[in-house]
Amino acid sequence: MKIHTPSHKRKPMSLRWWAWCFVYCILLAGCSTDNEQDEADFVAADATYTHLAEYMYATTILMHTPGNENQGSYGLHKQFDVEGMKEEHLAFIHALQKNGIEVHEVIDLLRNAPMSRLQTIAKSISSEDISQMDKELLIRHILDTPPMKGLYFTRDQSITTPRGHVMGKMRLVHRKHEPALIALCYEQLGEKIAYTIEGNNAYLEGGDYLPFGTLSFIGEGLRTNRAAIEELLQADAIGHDTLVVVKDALFNTSQMHLDTYFNIIDSNLVTLPSTRMNAQAGESNHVAIDIYTRAPGRLKYKQTTTNGSLVKFLQDRHIQIIPLSDEDEQHFGSNYLCIAPRHIMVTDGVSEDFKKKMEHYKVKVEYIKLNELTEGNGCAHCMTQVLLRQP
Repeated sequence: MKIHTPSHKRKPMSLRWWAWCFVYCILLAGCSTDNEQDEADFVAADATYTHLAEYMYATTILMHTPGNENQGSYGLHKQFDVEGMKEEHLAFIHALQKNGIEVHEVIDLLRNAPMSRLQTIAKSISSEDISQMDKELLIRHILDTPPMKGLYFTRDQSITTPRGHVMGKMRLVHRKHEPALIALCYEQLGEKIAYTIEGNNAYLEGGDYLPFGTLSFIGEGLRTNRAAIEELLQADAIGHDTLVVVKDALFNTSQMHLDTYFNIIDSNLVTLPSTRMNAQAGESNHVAIDIYTRAPGRLKYKQTTTNGSLVKFLQDRHIQIIPLSDEDEQHFGSNYLCIAPRHIMVTDGVSEDFKKKMEHYKVKVEYIKLNELTEGNGCAHCMTQVLLRQP
């Protein structure tokens, strides 16, 4: 007869059973660690990013009309006609306002800023005694020490991303104090500053950034470097899940920023100089790209493409490229401002060929007199920081 053995007297489990238990616990621990890492890689719940693109309707723009700071020589051979610059700039502002765009002037925002904030900026610029200066004199002192001749290029000091405004760091020493002034302007407007470039060797200028719907383009070249780009990615300051780094190998001061040779008119229409469009890999005019991507809702980016072709990237996405001639490139034909889908504002110095191409692609173009303003080596896009765009 078989005798039933009470449970408390049963034989101990085999070594094989205990081994399986040990392995199972290890696997559970591993899964737990992976989950914790994954959770740390999630974007914060409040970090919702809006669709943002260069071709969306511009509604609010920050600009600065040149003033006394632009008196005298600029560079080696240029002498500004300040009165002519003012006249052109104010006419440009009027043209924007006629399109229903709200324009904020830097000088007006500074006049409304707290005296203490202006004094802090002034002290960072020079050691001159400012204790007896009234607000108007203090602002004039800030703009003139050293003369901020490039301040009217309000595109450069920051970038506007789906995350908000990101303050850059200027490559040229005489422009290094400009971001602090623009940051103060944002404070006066109640605009969010999402991030400020901090790295000692990191440089970021706004002319190198172009949002494009669900992705962003950023130029790496004379003014913006990889250190700043990597800092933006690590800080989640871009917002878009794809960042296309456009690498400039030409290093020509006439094309110092991405927006001086590549620009956007619509979701399926862009411009590029014909010399760059037709260049082959290895040539200085060839435009190579690196691409960083991340999974939706994640923080960490991975480089998924190295030394790809910008032209092929665009063509694969069925984006038409309008090739611009050398003549139009030299007359700032690439540096137009898009204020709505297929609606741009550009200098009136472009060729008839440019005008015919825009007509062919059904682009509405407003030709603005900017002859004196372009003496600073920038045009319509450089002079405007679009603070808000809407679908």
